Amino acid sequence: MSGQHATSAELELYVLGALAEERVEAFEAHCAECDACAVALSGEAKLELAFEQVSRRAVRTAVVRPLRAVGYGAAGVVAMAAAVLLWFDRGPVTAAAAGEGTAGISHGPVSDGAILDARNDALDGG
Repeated sequence: MSGQHATSAELELYVLGALAEERVEAFEAHCAECDACAVALSGEAKLELAFEQVSRRAVRTAVVRPLRAVGYGAAGVVAMAAAVLLWFDRGPVTAAAAGEGTAGISHGPVSDGAILDARNDALDGG
């Protein structure tokens, strides 16, 4: 290796830790002396780090998105359950609960004509 430059395959294998043990010492000695190979090794190492970061982001994104969807789904189910409980928990509305002060007075059946007459009288002022 002392007479020739490192190949891209050797650089990649060294960065990945897969270069044969008998070649590692000669490779390191050559890169220590050869500026071109040292620069190429540095670039290969930076590229490998970039690949690792992309890989980590892809894994993290793949895990976070389903968890976020599960959280939103759970919140929706809880909201629907609360709405159903509130809807069915309501008892019959009494006159007193509706704000009318005549809850104790019993009323007989009222015809539509009587309601319209009372409304017209109220509008006429009389």
